[in-house]
Formats: sequence, structure tokens, C-alpha cells
Amino acid sequence: MSRPDKVIPGLVLLSFLTIFQLSFQQLDRNEGAQLARQYCGSCHLMPAPESLPSPIWQLNILPAMGSYLGIRYMGYDPYYKLKPAEVALLKEEHIFPEKPVIDEKTWQKIVAYYVENSPAQSPLDSTRRYRSQPLSLFRAQPVALGKTTGSLVTAVAYDSLRRELWVAEPDKLYRWNSKKGLTHNYDLPGTIVDVSFRPDNRLFTEIGTLLPSETAIGSVFSFTGDSLKAVLTNSHRPVCSLLVDLNNDGTDELITANYGHRTGSLSLYTRHGSPGDLSETVLLKQPGAIKVYAKDMNNDGRKDIVALFAQNDEAIYIFYQTDNLQFTARKVLQFEPQYGTSDFILLDYNNDGIDDIAVVHGDNADYSYCLKPFHGLRLLLGTKDHQYKEAFFYPLYGATRLQADDFDQDGDIDFAVSAFFPELTYLASESFVFLENTNASRFSFTTHTLGMATPVKSLTLEKADIDHDGDQDLILGQFGYSPVAVPPALQQQWNTVPYKLVVLINQHRP
Repeated sequence: MSRPDKVIPGLVLLSFLTIFQLSFQQLDRNEGAQLARQYCGSCHLMPAPESLPSPIWQLNILPAMGSYLGIRYMGYDPYYKLKPAEVALLKEEHIFPEKPVIDEKTWQKIVAYYVENSPAQSPLDSTRRYRSQPLSLFRAQPVALGKTTGSLVTAVAYDSLRRELWVAEPDKLYRWNSKKGLTHNYDLPGTIVDVSFRPDNRLFTEIGTLLPSETAIGSVFSFTGDSLKAVLTNSHRPVCSLLVDLNNDGTDELITANYGHRTGSLSLYTRHGSPGDLSETVLLKQPGAIKVYAKDMNNDGRKDIVALFAQNDEAIYIFYQTDNLQFTARKVLQFEPQYGTSDFILLDYNNDGIDDIAVVHGDNADYSYCLKPFHGLRLLLGTKDHQYKEAFFYPLYGATRLQADDFDQDGDIDFAVSAFFPELTYLASESFVFLENTNASRFSFTTHTLGMATPVKSLTLEKADIDHDGDQDLILGQFGYSPVAVPPALQQQWNTVPYKLVVLINQHRP
């Protein structure tokens, strides 16, 4: 039998070694976090390692992340499959350093920080299977728009003046009226992704290429009568455009969100001389500009610009007009890059006269495809000095588009959200979710899902009084292509649906 005086020193030594090891691990973690904050956080918010599974960090994100530091990790080539002109542009812009900007030891500490402090997998939140009720406020009405099967709707917009819906697919444009049905069917070159209306014309934004690219072949067109006229050409994957008189001089300026890919911009175009002579002012040179509002945000009589940027920055900016078409940018919201910010709206949720922001996160097609518990709808209440604080979060895998209105006309704001990347095993019906507000001050909502034999799959979500009965209906455009793997039987259903729209007719009765 061992003597106690020999056992106790051994236990003390073991405890000391354990504490030393834990302390050393904590020092390693702290150093890794500091390095990640220094190098990764210099381009965007530093992502938390526990937000994604370790295999995704190791195999997908860290190789891509390293390329921005001049590191070719695990053989990742940022120029793979790019055209020579795209490679030349990226090198000219110095997007990817030719030589490492940090040493190998520092890089490995960053790698270890993310791989060692992240979970093995991202499990399904099974409680979501039982949280929704059938959608009763709306009646689903599929709309065919012709005899072809399958659908790739890229834009849906309602012209309230003419009471007709405009719907775009690659190389196609449709006009539809709830009474007359399909009234026009145009063959158009390119892919329209945004339509806005003026009393005298329509403005079309043509992206150039849906797939990620550095090629600047997008355009903005005006459509008057039945004729197209180019307003802007050689734009880098534009996705949203506004014609608005920002300085109240009687002449409209053009704001374009050039989403791009590795490069891009939010740009302002002013007219000089002839109508087609435009001068560009880049308000912010970076990729990801996806949605824009023009509104006087500080009540100084000048219209400002509010813009959402995705693509790593994941931020909302207000560009305050300080003088005649002179702007100062302020970042008022930012999220981590893995959030995949997709859409936002300005609204006054609590009727205090101050703009609030609702935003959805759910893009899931890049380097980190997995179930993300932080995807969903966020409502952030604003203050007079444009500070925003999160008041409500509704988790929803793959949330993509958002609408807000008093759809049931009971005096508070409801939300409609579509999800292009829902979980497809148990939660496919959550490709569309309606959040009925039951207690506005407590942020209590009852959720409803759309029960259809084939789950809706949409990149677009529009609201409009389609049937002219005084309440807001909803329109979803079916988009069958999926950039990620889906169950083959479901993909076959999407490929062969006989309709292009799902119109949700509001059944509210006073």
C-alpha cells in the first residue's frame, strides 16, 4: 500500500500539470482570437469559430480566407476557372496578394483557432418541425404564364398605375393581369433581376450573368411603350437600380447597386450634356451592393441613400447627402460574413416616427453550406440618431426575401419571408413563412407555412393588391435551379412545375 505522504505530492503535481495545460490552451485560444481579429477582422466582422462546423472551416472557408492574405492553403487557387480578363482585373485591383502578408506560423495559429474551437457538425433544430400552423389568411393560386414547364423567375414587380404584374426569366419578360391573365410575352436578351416603375416609363436592371463573375456586361434599360433604350451599359452585375431626383433640381439621378463578385460598387450616375452622357461617382467601392432606398433619413430636406451590402461586409450604410450630391457614408449595422444577408426593409414597426430595419439572413450557396441557426429574420428598432438594436429574431434556415405590412388589417405589422435554402428533409414547407403579429409590443407572432404538394422555391417576393379588394396579396416567383445538392425527386418536381408564379390571395374579410 502506498504511503499518503508519497501519494499527495503526486496528486499535486498532476493537478499542477492539468492547470498548466488548460492555461496553455487558453493562451493559445486567446492568441488565435487576437490574430483572427487582427487579420480576418480587418476586412469584415471577425467570424466566431463556433458558428460553423470545423470541416467547413478546414476545407472551405480557411482556404478562401487565406487567399486574401496571400496564402495558398490546401491548394486553393482563387483564379481557378476564371477567364484571363477576370484574372487580369483581380490582379490589377490587388485583391489577392502575390506573396503572403503573414508568416506560416501566424497562419497556422489562425487555422488552429477556428478548427479547434468549432463544433463537428451543425445539427437540425428539431423543435422547428412543430412550430407552424397552416396558412389560412391566403389562398394559393398558381399562375402558368404560358405552356412551358419549369420556371426560372428572376424578377417580379407590380405596376400599380396599370394594375399589372411584370415577371422576368432569362431572355423572357411577361405582363400579367389578374382579370385578363397573360397580356404580353416578350423575348429579351439577358436576365432582368429588378424592375421599377415611373408614370412615364419602367426601369429594368439586367445583371449580365447570374453566375459569379468579374465580367462587367450588365445593363440598365428604360422601357417606354414597347421599346427598350439603354441607360447604362458595362455594369458589373447590377441587381438594383433607382431613378430619383436626389437634389430636387428637376433631373433624376441613377443609383445602381453593382453587386459584382470579388469587386463591385454602389454608384451614382448624373447626367451631363446629352441625355445619354452619364458621369459616375462611386459611393462605395466594394462588392455585394444588393438593395437601395432613397429617403431623407435625418430630416434636413435632402434625400439620403440607404444601402445593403452582402458578400462578406454584410452591412447597411446610410449615405447622408451633406451638400449638392455630396455624400458621407456611415455604417449603421454589420453582421458576420457567414450570415449571408439577403434583403432588408425600412419600416416604422412601433409607430414612433423613427425608421426601424427588418433584415433577413440566409444566403447559403458559397463556402459554408450547412444548417445555420443564426439564419432568419431580425427586427432592429431605431433611435433618432440611427442606432439600431435587435428587438426580435425569428430563426429560419435560408431566409432570402422579406415583406412587411398589416396583411390582416388588425393594426400591427406582419412579416412574410421566403427561404431559398430551407432545410429540405423536415422543413421544406418553410420555404415560405408568414408571421402573424399577435402582440406587437411583446414581439409575439404566430407562424404559418404554405402547404403545397411541391414546396415553393423562390428568389422573389412581392406584395400588391392583385385583386383590387383593398388588402395586400403576395407573389412568389418559382425558380427551379438549385446551386446546392437537393433530393433528386424534389429537384425533378421543381424542374417540371407547370406554373411560374404562386400568387397568395389575401382572404381577409372586414
